[in-house]
Amino acid sequence: MQPPTAPRLAPLLLGALAGGCAVGPDYHGAPSLPAVSAAWPVAGGAAGGTAADRWWEDLGDPELARLIARALADNPDLASAEARVQQSRAAARVAGAAFYPAVTAAADMSRDKLSRNGENLALIPFTPPTTEFTDYKVGVDASWEIDFAGKTRREVQAAVARLGSSAAARDDARAVVAAGVADAYVDYRDSTLRLKPAHDAADAAREMARLTGLQRQAGVASDSDRDRAEADADSAAAAVAPLASAQQSALFQLASLVATPVEELRAELASEAPLPAPPATAPAGVPADILRRRPDILRAERELAAATAAVGSAVADQYPRLSLIGDAGWDSVHAGTLTDAASRYWNLSPQLTLPLFAGGRLHAAVEAADAARSEALASYRSTVLKALADTESAIVRYASEQQRVQTLRAASERLRDAAGREARRFSVGDASQIDALTAQRAADTALDALLVSEALLVEDYVALAKSLGSGWQVAQAQAPR
Repeated sequence: MQPPTAPRLAPLLLGALAGGCAVGPDYHGAPSLPAVSAAWPVAGGAAGGTAADRWWEDLGDPELARLIARALADNPDLASAEARVQQSRAAARVAGAAFYPAVTAAADMSRDKLSRNGENLALIPFTPPTTEFTDYKVGVDASWEIDFAGKTRREVQAAVARLGSSAAARDDARAVVAAGVADAYVDYRDSTLRLKPAHDAADAAREMARLTGLQRQAGVASDSDRDRAEADADSAAAAVAPLASAQQSALFQLASLVATPVEELRAELASEAPLPAPPATAPAGVPADILRRRPDILRAERELAAATAAVGSAVADQYPRLSLIGDAGWDSVHAGTLTDAASRYWNLSPQLTLPLFAGGRLHAAVEAADAARSEALASYRSTVLKALADTESAIVRYASEQQRVQTLRAASERLRDAAGREARRFSVGDASQIDALTAQRAADTALDALLVSEALLVEDYVALAKSLGSGWQVAQAQAPR
């Protein structure tokens, strides 16, 4: 947009003052999200509902809910994010203050001596009684720039949009922390549950290796049988250490997220507990209004709004600027007459400035702001596309893992029953101890695979809830528009 020519300046100024226009593009909202169908099942089976804001409560684990609440209250990363929101809120107030006049009060006393030969006295046809005096002055200075082209309005719009962006960033941090606590908690519970079967499997493998060794000595088993049994025992024993390490790592990660000493948290989680139980169904699709509340999409949309307002601010720099400047007060060289009517002074002067030549700087600033808006729009579109891919992938993973859990659970139950039968046969002499141990090893392996899949299912549920924009609405705060 080019600055107005001189013949059009007067009517444009009057029209702006009367109508309160703001130059530059107006923001009418971000482009619409892709239309998708179906809904996220909520607790209680309400059809067509939205994702549960506090998804962890649907997992039926009070300990996990307490840990997430503690993390959302005490996590230092969230405290930093909240501080950035407060900074943005203050910056928005600073931008809005430009709508009002700036008034400052001042009082000073100065001791002056004038030169008799200087320009102030040399041309006076009489000799002043004194050239040395004390000047007393009390007054106020005021200035007010009328928002002629809407520059202040655009800057306020940009500041408010950036406040919304920082609030969305804080909300995104809340969702990340809640999901991180859940993942670390599930990892800790999962590794704890898997440790005992792993120790049992290692003991069984060692016993099988011992028995196979005895069979080799008796000539019943071959060297290969003995070597395979010993290698199996070594593998079973080696599987214990990674589980113990994973348990410790998950505990350390959880302690950092909830800002709790490790030993205190270890005592709190000492009792063995089952994994949280996620909902039994998954959505087949996602409504657009659910995706729109994702903090990353909210943040990208607010950045686009701020970039659009910044274009208007840059365009306004090409327009005239109208200011009112004045001062008033009392000035006297005698302290006793400072408040007399004769000591009063005031000055009021409107000031109109119009940029005529700036070497192309103002036009380049508009081009840069417009390019930044194009970048923000592209970033918004990219964020939406990634959100769709993230959500759809999370839905597929969750549904797939549910089927896998069902299959592994059925297999584990069958192998557990088989191990029980072999143990009973061994107790009455119908089966060898190696047969019983082999059946038990198969049952332990199936149980371990089931526990791994159940943990993945919970983590997939957490990822799905996060991808649907859940987990940050604890404070019920909406990003400002």
